[in-house]
Amino acid sequence: MKKNTAFLLLTLLSLFSNQLLAQGFSIKGKITGLKDTTVFLAHYFGYNQQVIKDTAQVDAKGNFVFQGDKKLPEGLYLVSLPKGRYFDLIIGNQEFSFETDTSNLIKKMKVTGSKENENFFAFQQGMSKHFDEMKALEAEYKQKKSPALEAQLKKVQAETMDFQKNWLKNNENLFAGKLIKASQEPEIPAFNRPVKTKVDSSALYQYQYNYYKSHFWDQIDLGDDRMMRTPFLQKKLERYFNDLTVQTSDSINKEADFVLSKATARDVRRYVIYKISSQYENPKILGTDGAFVHMAEKYYIGEPSLWDTSTVRRMKERVAILKPLLIGKVVPNMYLTDTLGREILLPKIAADYTVLFIYDPECGHCRESAPKLMKAYQSMKAKNVKIVAASIDRTPSRWKSFIQEFKLQEIINGIDIHKNPQTGKDEYYTDFKNSFDVYATPVIYILDKDKKIIAKRLPVEQIEDFIDFHKRQTLKK
Repeated sequence: MKKNTAFLLLTLLSLFSNQLLAQGFSIKGKITGLKDTTVFLAHYFGYNQQVIKDTAQVDAKGNFVFQGDKKLPEGLYLVSLPKGRYFDLIIGNQEFSFETDTSNLIKKMKVTGSKENENFFAFQQGMSKHFDEMKALEAEYKQKKSPALEAQLKKVQAETMDFQKNWLKNNENLFAGKLIKASQEPEIPAFNRPVKTKVDSSALYQYQYNYYKSHFWDQIDLGDDRMMRTPFLQKKLERYFNDLTVQTSDSINKEADFVLSKATARDVRRYVIYKISSQYENPKILGTDGAFVHMAEKYYIGEPSLWDTSTVRRMKERVAILKPLLIGKVVPNMYLTDTLGREILLPKIAADYTVLFIYDPECGHCRESAPKLMKAYQSMKAKNVKIVAASIDRTPSRWKSFIQEFKLQEIINGIDIHKNPQTGKDEYYTDFKNSFDVYATPVIYILDKDKKIIAKRLPVEQIEDFIDFHKRQTLKK
């Protein structure tokens, strides 16, 4: 999983590295109280990653310059100072200056030559002033509880809201305005009737949820590539897909298509595709890898101009492996023989449920799982559950030793060794890696009576509980 995600991330970062050979950039800074140290300029890549674009040495008077001969990709950046301190800057204009003080980086900030940053900091300073006033009034009101203080507090709260709305209205065409808007939640209008009963409460909740979800993306411009270099896009994607989307492949696919219908900017589109795909390639929730197949087929293979050829090729390879292994698919053929050399035919195994345990005799996790598997089997066999243990190691001595050590004789044990009747030589027919996505062991598949996959990659401890749950759900239907 880590290798797959790392590959996607490195590919994405390389695609997003801006190589504009224009006049370059020169950003001069002065921070009183800072001296003889190094500062960093980095752009956001989501809220938990930053990409460093330049470093600068601060002199004894707090002066430094970020500069380079290539334009910086536009977006929201941060200037990182020693001891974890930082502040944000908008990079659009490539040549401007700023001055501030370590006593209060935001309140003391003065920008010259960048309208975006002048207005951006004016907003922060204005909001800070209002919040300081509210905080002081709230503290006083807690002590005195006077109606006059309460009225004054409400007045300042209203003034704060008015300041914010007026600022947004006056700066809606600036990227600074888009940033502030993207940081906000949808404002839900009042419900159209009084809430007096449980039915009313339920209707209110449904109304609020539906409005919130349907207007969730109103606040962020997915047609602006600069949004990819902010913390807000990642936060919104995670909130939408983790909290507002039903975790089934069909629902995820529908919502992914909806979001991508809005993501018209090239960098934003690639970022959204990457974030959704990487979440579901090896998902935490059973069965949602179908969303990865959908994303890979429609947005990687289906839009090859967005990606380099190696990424598209890798996606084709992953789809070829994962698509036959999705929940609901009949498990691929596995060619095994038992300890007597007899062929094991999965379709011929009569069982309500078949557990396919694919292991390596020398794998530490497999050795930990085997005793737990046999313990679970003692109660599962009465429920017409069969276990097929398939060794990916084709060394008979190691295979048989594993069976003896963990007392697996009661289950079906198979190995992929077949004698060629003409030559008498051993032949191997099962490609465990590509046919069953075995990149680490053990791998577990649970099959129904028709040998359709109903679960995969479960811990051994959860097998019996899942089978009991599935049986209950089947009976309800």
